Amino acid sequence: SSLTTASGSSAGAHSMTFSPEDMDVEQRPLLSPSAEAELYLIASNFLLYVAMVIITTMVAKIYFPSCLERRGDGEPTPRSYAYRKVDANDLPQNESYYASDISDDEDEDLEDDAYLDSEDEGEARPPLTKQTSNFLEFDQGSKPRGEVLKRLAFCSLMLNITFVMWGALQERMLTRRYPRVTGEHFTYSYALVFTNRCWTLIMSGMLLIYLKPHRSRSTVIYEYSFPSISNLLSSWCQYEALQYVSFPAVTLFKSFKLAPVMAMGKFLGNKSYPQYDYMVALFIGVGITMFMTSTDDLKFGYDAYGEVSATWTGIMLLVFFLLFDSFTSQWQSRMFQRHRDLSMIELMFATSAFSTVLSFVTLVHTKEVYPAFSFVYRHSEIHLHFFLFSICSTIGQLFIFYTIKNFGAVVFTLIMTTRILLSIALSCILYGHQVTAVGFLGLMMVLGAVLYRIKRKAEGKQLLKWQGMTDDHAHDLVSEWHDHLDM
Repeated sequence: SSLTTASGSSAGAHSMTFSPEDMDVEQRPLLSPSAEAELYLIASNFLLYVAMVIITTMVAKIYFPSCLERRGDGEPTPRSYAYRKVDANDLPQNESYYASDISDDEDEDLEDDAYLDSEDEGEARPPLTKQTSNFLEFDQGSKPRGEVLKRLAFCSLMLNITFVMWGALQERMLTRRYPRVTGEHFTYSYALVFTNRCWTLIMSGMLLIYLKPHRSRSTVIYEYSFPSISNLLSSWCQYEALQYVSFPAVTLFKSFKLAPVMAMGKFLGNKSYPQYDYMVALFIGVGITMFMTSTDDLKFGYDAYGEVSATWTGIMLLVFFLLFDSFTSQWQSRMFQRHRDLSMIELMFATSAFSTVLSFVTLVHTKEVYPAFSFVYRHSEIHLHFFLFSICSTIGQLFIFYTIKNFGAVVFTLIMTTRILLSIALSCILYGHQVTAVGFLGLMMVLGAVLYRIKRKAEGKQLLKWQGMTDDHAHDLVSEWHDHLDM
């Protein structure tokens, strides 16, 4: 009996024996150390921002209740086509036209309904007076063909120069050493976020002073904090991802923004999208997968640490980037639909103000203010990079505003599609990224899908017009602010 028990125990022990490979699989954590560290930073910063907004709102509600009250009485003043208020002599009685200020470049899910100044397509546009005619707006229909094409070429050139240079500087600052080869890396992503938001705050403040848009009376100040938080986190995720994946992969991955934007639109606004959008999103996803598996050593099913694990950490950060960014665009879409008197300049200024404060608080909270400042102080080469980075960002925003206001979102998207190719090509030349034949095929698949979507969006719409051409039914294609801005 004892022998039987012993043999049974022995058999049971033998049956419970694990191989070293099984023990290694069981002890291996689900996430790599780098992924865990990045997730911890995202979660802690998100909770910090939410707590700050809640506490500030509670304090304001107790001591300054008037700042949380909606100021509008009755119907809000609607947005109009002109930037500044038009002379009253040129308007019908009891009507007032203010700045549209919409600068549309996000995902085109707000077309024709969120920003159009009138539900009636046949409503006449008020004539521009000397007060409203300025360098930010010109009437294509009254200009000769040569001048229209000249302005379009200038916009295309400046957009490509500023954003291609912006991308090259971004990769240089975040992925290369100071000084070259033997130096140290600049690892303070929030310092770049703070710099960008600070310059955007200055630029939008100057536009507020110059354009004088009608202030929204229906918004409450804390509403601006939600897109500010998500936009702040999306920018940080994008910058951090460059530590794990290549710049060409990050640039191309942003094209997949269509999928989370549609998902967020369904969730927040119960929006519907045409069938071709789903097919475009599928082809973009397949193309990005082909590109990254061939250029960034992304191996599916390979469960090991090292470069592969680091690449998956970059993919995780890019997924969070898309989620946060799609929430930003859809929340801003919702704000424009609910607040018909809200101008784009006011939205830019308010969200930039929140982002500037929150990013600085993050630098203080993570104790990176002094290290980041010390790094910049010790390495003179980065001074010029910081300056050009901020200048390109600011000028690029102005040209986004100008191009979409005067030529529409479709023309702008075509220009920025060429920017994707130029940015990837310049990155490969400057920093030696290798693109294989499979990667190039994936790149062409993504660009083809994007161009097909642009073609479908432009069907039945006249993209350019000049003096002598008639187009009574042309629409302004409107989308949102930060899709191609990458901020």
